[in-house]
Amino acid sequence: MNAITRACAAAALTAFLAMGSGGVGTAFAEDAPTPVNADQDGNPIPQAPNDADAVTNGPVHPDGCPPDPSVSITKAKSVFVGDKSKTVYGQSGVTLSVSVAKGHTWTGTVTYAAKISESIIVASAEETFGGSVSYAKTTTVTLGGSWKVPASQRDGWLALGSKGYSFNWEKGSYNGGCKWIVSNHGTAKLPALSPYIAHS
Repeated sequence: MNAITRACAAAALTAFLAMGSGGVGTAFAEDAPTPVNADQDGNPIPQAPNDADAVTNGPVHPDGCPPDPSVSITKAKSVFVGDKSKTVYGQSGVTLSVSVAKGHTWTGTVTYAAKISESIIVASAEETFGGSVSYAKTTTVTLGGSWKVPASQRDGWLALGSKGYSFNWEKGSYNGGCKWIVSNHGTAKLPALSPYIAHS
């Protein structure tokens, strides 16, 4: 290899090394490393607190069981809760009539195995269904209506009432083995919406 050839080869090698080690050339330059704890846009990624996965579910039962509910409600369904004193019945073809004065009050029903305040059952129903549920309803206007039992029905009824809920209830607590022990139980039908006249 003559002197000119050796000089050209050395110059080419020098240029190659300069480009590969971060010189003005970019063809072989490494990508700049992403900073530690930074997002792809370069902004810092917030550090999660050490207790990020800690569970905070509120009060814990002393025995490690679920907290005791005041009343457990099951088998709930939407129903018409009628006033027995303002309900009339008739056979097919009979016209039934109901008239109710303003200020008339009627109640739902609560059954139990042992005496219990209706307010306890109502409070649990309010938590389950909403604040409109109550034990009693009062008419704010005079209501009245009539209805003829159609030929397609053998008999029927017309009544003052309110749309509400029927359900079974249990009162109890968990024992040391987390078993639910029932101390009282029964059924309930409670009004929820404004009073109105309805028929079968």
